[in-house]
Amino acid sequence: MTASPPEGFQLFWVTDGFIGHNGPYYWRKDEAGTVDFGFQTDARHGNPNGVLHGGAVLSFIDTILGHAVVNGAGKKCATISLDSRFIGTAAPGAWIGGRTTLRKLTRSFAFVDAEAFEGDKLLVTATAIFRVFDS
Repeated sequence: MTASPPEGFQLFWVTDGFIGHNGPYYWRKDEAGTVDFGFQTDARHGNPNGVLHGGAVLSFIDTILGHAVVNGAGKKCATISLDSRFIGTAAPGAWIGGRTTLRKLTRSFAFVDAEAFEGDKLLVTATAIFRVFDS
């Protein structure tokens, strides 16, 4: 099984489906209201090169980007586009952290950025557009 999350993190409320398979994911909010996310990787997140598979990290990023939109808009959403840049690598077993920035929210669209990291090492940056639904 995986290690415990760092102090202050609590289980992300979606634990089934693909999110449950790739996770579990965790979150915490600091005193300033900033939300941090994370997940504990293990052997299933690795690739044949001995590092984390990009798809495992990108799935995490897509999830936290969607959360930022739902939290900001108070409505359901879906990813329209997701542009990512893989900058660094980490080995399976690493705690991966993530942060999002909601750049612009309109009635129908949201524009968001995210980054994933291991400690202070940046792994992936992403920019996304989400469709925001009325109901």
